[in-house]
Formats: sequence, C-alpha cells, structure tokens
Amino acid sequence: MGSEISQCVEDMTGAIGEVDITDQANREDGEVAAGPLWQRPSRAKLVSVTGASRNRGLKGSWYVLRGWPDCTLTAFKDNHSETPIGVIHLLKCDVKAKQQEDGKFHFQIHHSSHGSKHLFADSSHIMHRWIQEISNVTEEATSMGGMEGYLKKRGGMRLHTWQSRWFTLMGTELCWFEKATESFPRGAITLSNHVRAQPCKKDVGGEKYVFEIIDESRHDSKKRREFACETMLDRQYWVEAIQTSIQTNRSRSMSKRPTSFSGSTRGGQEEIGDIGDVNDEENKRSSPLGFGEGIQNFLTNKLGRSESSLDDGMHFPDTMEGYMEKHSSYMIWQKRYFECANGEFRYWKSKDTKDAGKQESSKIYLGDILKGSPTVNPMDQTGILIATDMRIYSLRCTSREECQEWIKSLHDWQDFLDLK
Repeated sequence: MGSEISQCVEDMTGAIGEVDITDQANREDGEVAAGPLWQRPSRAKLVSVTGASRNRGLKGSWYVLRGWPDCTLTAFKDNHSETPIGVIHLLKCDVKAKQQEDGKFHFQIHHSSHGSKHLFADSSHIMHRWIQEISNVTEEATSMGGMEGYLKKRGGMRLHTWQSRWFTLMGTELCWFEKATESFPRGAITLSNHVRAQPCKKDVGGEKYVFEIIDESRHDSKKRREFACETMLDRQYWVEAIQTSIQTNRSRSMSKRPTSFSGSTRGGQEEIGDIGDVNDEENKRSSPLGFGEGIQNFLTNKLGRSESSLDDGMHFPDTMEGYMEKHSSYMIWQKRYFECANGEFRYWKSKDTKDAGKQESSKIYLGDILKGSPTVNPMDQTGILIATDMRIYSLRCTSREECQEWIKSLHDWQDFLDLK
C-alpha cells in the first residue's frame, strides 16, 4: 500500500509544471499526442531509425501519435523536423509499463509479428499518459476494422511472379510493405468508389486462394491486381474487409459530398503521395503554351494582346496563395506554402522560402490535371483531390470554406486556359 501511495504522489507531483502530451499535439493534423521520448536500439524493433547510434545509451527523439485512420507513432529528429525517421504501426499492438531504467521511465510496445520497441519517458506521469493514449489508438484501430497480415501480390518488376508482402488495411488505404518490420509502405491502393474486390473462381499462377481488386476507372496494367491468401477463410476475411471499406467510403460520399465527382478519373489504385520533386522528368518539360513567367509573352505574341487589352469581361484569374497540408510519400501530412498563378500550381516549404526568391519545391502544370479534378475529398470536406495521369495528390485545408476557395481558384485558371 505504501508503494502505491508513493507512486500516486509521484504521478501527481510529476504532473505539476509538465506540459501534457495532448496539449503539444496538432489536432488539425490528426495528432492525438506529441512529445519527446527516449529510445535504445534493440534487436527486435518496431521502428527503423535512420543512422541510429550504435552505443547502448538512450537517444532522444520527438514522437507524434496519430489516431484513425493512421494509427501510428512516428519518430522525428526533433519537434521542428518534418521528415520522419521511423514509424510504429499500432494495429494489434500491446503497450505496458516496465521497470525504471537509467533514471527514465520505461514502457514497451509489442506486436507478435513486428517484435518490441522500448521507449523511455522523463517521468512516471508522462509514461502513463503515453500508455493511455497509445492504448486508446490501438483499441480504435481494432474497433474500426483494421486488418493486417502477409499476402502474396502478383506483379512488380516480374509481372507474373508472386511476391510475399506485409499488408495493412486502414480506412480506405490498402498498403503493403516488403516485410512486417518496415516503417514505410512500398505501395498503396486507395479504395475509391470505382474499386471492387472479389474472389477468383480459378487458380491463378499456381495459387489456389486468390482474390482480385479491380478499378473500373483505369485502362492500364493496374486495372486488375491479384492477391493470394494461405486459406479460403483468409481470402473471405480480406475480401469482406475491403468491400466494407469501399461501401463505407461510398456511403460517406453520398451523404457528405457536395459535388458530383466520384473519386478520381484515373488512379483509384494510385498512391496518394508526395508531389514529385521539381527535378522530375514530368516537371522538367516545358509548358506547351509557355506559362509561368512567360504567360505575358504568350498573350502578347500568340493572341496579340496583354492583360489590359483583353476582351470585356475577360481577365487573368486572381492569384491565390497560402498554407495547406499535403499527404506525402511518407504517409504523413506536411504543411507547405502553395500558390496558384500563371497556369501553374506550386509549393514551397514555407512562405519565407518563397519570399526569399528560392525555387519552388515542386509544381503541377494545370494542363496535366484531368477533367473532373480538382474536387473535394469525399472522406474529408476540408480536403482536395487533384488527379493527373501519373498520380492523385491529396491536400488538406483548415476549413471547408478555404477548401472551396482553392478549388475555385484552380477551376478559374482551367476555364481561362480552356484546358478543362
């Protein structure tokens, strides 16, 4: 009894003057908790840390806990860094307190397939707050129908071979990893309204329990993808779970979406990822009508007019700029400064970077955006989906009103350029 009272007093006194981990979280970014934790490299680890120290001492990092549908604990170098150094996927994980070590308060996150990750907090109170919030997220992931496990995926570099991959189904994202201990997915399928899953009636490539995911909006090699399970029961579970996610997405779209756009025109199975680097071949090519800095020359040389001499009622669309979040290839949200102007949609890391005259991080030429896009994300009324032939870009605003303003700005430029 005496030790329990002492622990209670320690927790109460430890909490005084401490910033709660939920107060440090950015709720608008889907964060549940955030704060510093300590780690020690272990043989079986859930998180892959780039350049982790080889000594046995503890190393501090900034951790961010996200709820459904991410359900992840992500490690960053510090609270200013935006590039993750590791991710713990919390579906089917257990978390519990361990013995105090090295003056820190030790707790463990364990998964039967991933192994264990040992983390350390500065006080007993902080440790128990992390345990509580992580437990809530793991319970939410299970209750919302999240699934994971090994499947065989047909394709890749060798089109007709089967490759064993670790899969996770969270919300409308079916992601795969080369192995269960990897932090970042190798690919993902977005379960849009154009997608369906069904069992294959015959054996495929020597595999007996195969199901396929079909995207009716595609007309390329990724229109139909095949996956193999170990048993018939496993196949039934996966097909039902995927179909449930698709039906949930469709129901939300019909009840919430204010527009008629039903997902992407092309790319229901495309990764929703980072806007490509500005040096990508796709972005290197020159705009066919000479936009960007040459738009004034285009109007003068090709149309024989300038903005001031355009026909009555015709004028350049207004430039719009401001902060939004983009869903990156790391499967996290990153805050960036965007500008829609001169027939291009560009972004920088921050407004200061843009004002300093530095080159944009990347850009999309508006002529590459498919018809029917951009549109409101059916799963998030503050989100924007922009579809091109190559991929789907997912952005997020702070409000519905701001979302509609950005979409209007993009549509205005498309109308002006007659590219829709």
